[in-house]
Amino acid sequence: MNKDIKESLPEIKDKFDTDGAEQLVLIGYPENTEKLSELIFWSCWPNDPVCWVTFPYIYSLRDEILAPPMAEFLEFNLSQGQNDLITDVFWLFINERGEQFRTLVRSHVKSPECNALFMLEKYSLDEYKSGRERFEQIGN
Repeated sequence: MNKDIKESLPEIKDKFDTDGAEQLVLIGYPENTEKLSELIFWSCWPNDPVCWVTFPYIYSLRDEILAPPMAEFLEFNLSQGQNDLITDVFWLFINERGEQFRTLVRSHVKSPECNALFMLEKYSLDEYKSGRERFEQIGN
């Protein structure tokens, strides 16, 4: 990565800083690699204006690009006790992409505690599919 770009990567200051988010998205991959975990974080808050910028970008990344920062995101938030963010990321990204992506993310996970998340029923692909079906029935 170009040293000048690395040193000048924009910050997202708060949930209304769509300019900072847009700048990070426009820089694109691979130049914004260091900020992918931060962009994942902001993509978990659908009521925040920044999410409307970051979510489509994160969602558009190829599995092999997204898996390492997704594993890093899980590891960090597990260490901080941020179970709500872990649930969100399983619901919004990991299970949405299916078993192949789950396996890929899991291959980048380092801690046994984080690896164990993939075995919990509440984060299972079956639970996700069941929840999606219930949600779709409510919407009809």
